[in-house]
Amino acid sequence: MDKKGVCILSTGGTGGHVLPCTALATELNNVGWEVIIFTDTRGLQYVDKSSNKYSIEVVNISSETASLRKKLIELSHQLPLGALRSAKLMLMKKPKFVLGFGGVSTFPILFVSVLLRIPIFIQEQNAVLGRVNRFFQRFSTKVFCHFSNTLFLDSKISLNTGNPIRNKVLKKSNSQYLEPGPWPITLLVLGGSQGARLLSDALPKCIETLSKKTKERLTIFHQARRDDIDRVLAAYRDMDLRACVQPFFEDVERLMSESQIIICRAGSNTLADISIVGRPAILIPLKHAKDEHQLRNAKMFAEEGGAIVVEESPSLVEDLSEKLSLVLRSPSKTRVMADKALKTGKPNASKNIIKTIEILLGKNE
Repeated sequence: MDKKGVCILSTGGTGGHVLPCTALATELNNVGWEVIIFTDTRGLQYVDKSSNKYSIEVVNISSETASLRKKLIELSHQLPLGALRSAKLMLMKKPKFVLGFGGVSTFPILFVSVLLRIPIFIQEQNAVLGRVNRFFQRFSTKVFCHFSNTLFLDSKISLNTGNPIRNKVLKKSNSQYLEPGPWPITLLVLGGSQGARLLSDALPKCIETLSKKTKERLTIFHQARRDDIDRVLAAYRDMDLRACVQPFFEDVERLMSESQIIICRAGSNTLADISIVGRPAILIPLKHAKDEHQLRNAKMFAEEGGAIVVEESPSLVEDLSEKLSLVLRSPSKTRVMADKALKTGKPNASKNIIKTIEILLGKNE
């Protein structure tokens, strides 16, 4: 296969940024592109360091929570250093385009791309355009989005392609669904890269309110922070429940396909995966997410009928218990929710993004 040239993908360090980035990188390489991924140190846990589909460059941009003054001091030297490093690589590699997935660590790469007049593209995963993406939107050839009504998005240059999906998730597309009934029930709990502690606090209390017969049929797979694993496991064991509690599930797509119901945050990557597999979900959006993007993600996803939203509040345990009991008692409702979730899926996102980029690059040559 003839090589089409070099491209650079720049991503923040959360799973919600990196996973769609690596999914697109893999597809780009499959069709002939040499791919370089820039990410921060947090993002290294989500990339495949041994992959032959892309190379990895780490930009030293701190994304840890800190006071505004401390963050500004750190960024005042981190951003220029990141820009110089990326400029050196771009001048050497001469990429045909640069695509940003959001996050502060993408700023120096996109900034240098604008200065060097390299075509840039943006991919926005959430229902609210992120702040770095918002800034660079004005310089972008095209902005690819997952939600059609993304806030702050310029509709003149946007294209609703969906989020790139990993191949191992695509292989579980439209997996056969077994609704809850008088047989073993699998419940999957995903806390995401942020905010998992709330679910670790609430879920055991919620499960405790279920009937004895329901609890006897339950198997729970619960993603929790390392600091919370022991106490969450202890709470489930006190109820004689079958439970697996881990900080990260390598085979989350298999667990999704085997679940009757998923309880999770409302990160866009998780929602995109759920829509590909086709499963009903109860969404608890992270209350303090920037620009309330998780709440907007959740509401837009739920409007299609594939999920129920439970907002954080002092009555979270009671509200969640009510919704979970309702879903477990309503097999026909879960079947409808699963079907509607599946209809929102966009399995061809990567192919459509690449096709659009190649057409636009061809017009500029």
